[in-house]
Amino acid sequence: MTKEQERLESYRRTAGIVFVVILLLLSYLIIRPFIIAILSAAALSYVFYPVYIKLLPLVPARLPAKKIASLLTCGLIILIVLIPTVIVSLILTQEVRDGYIFLQNFLQNPQMNVSHLPPFITQWSGYLPQFKEVATDLAGQLIGILQSLLRGVPSVVLNIFITIFSIYYFLAHGKDLYKFFGEIVPLAEGRYRQILNRFDDLSRGMIMGQIVVGIIQGILAWLGFFLLGVPNPVLWGFLTAIISIIPLLGAAIVWVPIVAYLAIVGTTTGEYWRAVTLLLYGTFVISLIDNFLKPKIVGDNAKIHPLIILFGILGGIQLFGIAGILIGPLILTIFDLVIEIYKESL
Repeated sequence: MTKEQERLESYRRTAGIVFVVILLLLSYLIIRPFIIAILSAAALSYVFYPVYIKLLPLVPARLPAKKIASLLTCGLIILIVLIPTVIVSLILTQEVRDGYIFLQNFLQNPQMNVSHLPPFITQWSGYLPQFKEVATDLAGQLIGILQSLLRGVPSVVLNIFITIFSIYYFLAHGKDLYKFFGEIVPLAEGRYRQILNRFDDLSRGMIMGQIVVGIIQGILAWLGFFLLGVPNPVLWGFLTAIISIIPLLGAAIVWVPIVAYLAIVGTTTGEYWRAVTLLLYGTFVISLIDNFLKPKIVGDNAKIHPLIILFGILGGIQLFGIAGILIGPLILTIFDLVIEIYKESL
């Protein structure tokens, strides 16, 4: 090959790379507004893929099994995930506003009757003004966190449509996508299956062990708050679920301050049974369910380092909004798996 031919070949290669980079950049700019919807669809498709697989053999042979099973799975996701998410987000939007007004009025009220304080805490009554200042700051921070979470809820009709549309194709063409990625990133025979099996163990352990248990704790907390007459029970139940999902934290971070609130209300009414009931309910039901369910659900092979879940959830919320609770840990799980494979190949 002459120098002129080498120069021409080098130019073609460079021009091809530049063209591909420009196309990738333009493609990213086109789909950037829908990244969260697409990633949410990918995560939900992965979570519900076993349901899709079980529905396939139930479809009559004369019908298009993949399309029917995908549609049924999408319908199930709408009923289980999207409709409750929209309903809860609408209630939360109202309760965040009402809860903020309530907390401001309660904590900034300079008149607090402490005549009904029980004897063992009467000596601490002088510290109530300081408690009010700390509680006011804490309430403001909690409201800010909740508002940032609510801004990430996919409430726009277009995003919901894209999510459902993407889920349908992710399910119906899962094997094609598997083949496509296998051609782009060729690995040794059997390596993809090994990666998928390990990723399945890790991610489902995270999803079942953290998210599902957190949701159960949130529902239990909401039920207790509702029955005991705590204002804005959906708001505090939602916050309990979010905090329960995050490692190193726990549901007690939410219900213990509410016990304190009920005890303070008891100083004006003389009724302390709500605070005592919530203390017992929180200790032996809300918080204890975590220690009971998680070991049952998560097997030894499905454990993930708490830091991966912690950074995945917190970073995912920052980057993707509320959808990041699911997307963030899954992405970091893939990263952890890639590092593990790289270490094995050394």
